[in-house]
Amino acid sequence: MIHIHNGDVTAMLARRSGLEGEHLPFRESLVAGAVPGSISEHDWIETRARFLSDAYGENLLRVRNDLLEQERALDAAAAQDEVVLWFEHDLFCLTNFLYLLTRLARHPRVTAVWCDQPIGTREEGDMHPLFDSRRAVTPAMFAAAQRGWSAYTAADPTVLNGMIRGEDPDFPFLRTGLELHAMRFPATRNGLGAVESRAMALIAAGAADFATVFDAFNNDIPRYGLGDGEFYRVLWRLANVAVPMLTMTKGDGPPTPPKALFAVTPAGEKVMAGDADFLDLNGTDFWLGGAHLTNGKVWRWDGRQLV
Repeated sequence: MIHIHNGDVTAMLARRSGLEGEHLPFRESLVAGAVPGSISEHDWIETRARFLSDAYGENLLRVRNDLLEQERALDAAAAQDEVVLWFEHDLFCLTNFLYLLTRLARHPRVTAVWCDQPIGTREEGDMHPLFDSRRAVTPAMFAAAQRGWSAYTAADPTVLNGMIRGEDPDFPFLRTGLELHAMRFPATRNGLGAVESRAMALIAAGAADFATVFDAFNNDIPRYGLGDGEFYRVLWRLANVAVPMLTMTKGDGPPTPPKALFAVTPAGEKVMAGDADFLDLNGTDFWLGGAHLTNGKVWRWDGRQLV
């Protein structure tokens, strides 16, 4: 038996609890950077390695080797009698969960501990009851995961609209999670995605230091589940575009968690009020899932769907 956990925290907790089997932390952040579908394994590894290396200041060769090793570990999971996936109901977990379900679709026995509350904050004694509550991933859930992953990695993200118009009884949270992703696209009102808008609103309301902003954002519902590194990249971008939305003053101390103070700029206030558009001021060149947004091709969220 092999357990695949969304990161090291839950993997270590499960090991300490004495759960039998191999425990593999899945170390990826498919919620961020380019996640294009229908590309070769070589191009997939190279695309993800370059993003992770650039985004987090890691050595490219080491990141590439780590991703290759992780893929080989997933291939080896086919020899296990059962694969147990441990994931939560937030967008960060969902993107990784969908990827793993597509990778493991041919395995004869995949089960899931699919929680609506964080696993990593549980006590060791909670892990065995959670394990006992695992459920088999059914063919219908595998099929829904394939549809969800195809929509998430599509070059044209408007295919998400069909996924978010109705619940899928075979896959709780899939519709909500994909809608959270769609809401990250620039709003028709002001060009800000939901993550940027929520972060700026928290700062405007008086949450000045990074730790306070991050905790308030991460504890809010619905949950994106972003780590401090992903969230810091959002704030850093808002403070370092041509027309900054935020001021950022770096503080002393270790980089994890980041030490910084933030405030909304006058331009940021105008954008928040809908009197200016973030993309008009700063241009466009970023990825959301499989969609590459550029000055010549932008999709926006109008409150109901992508247009």
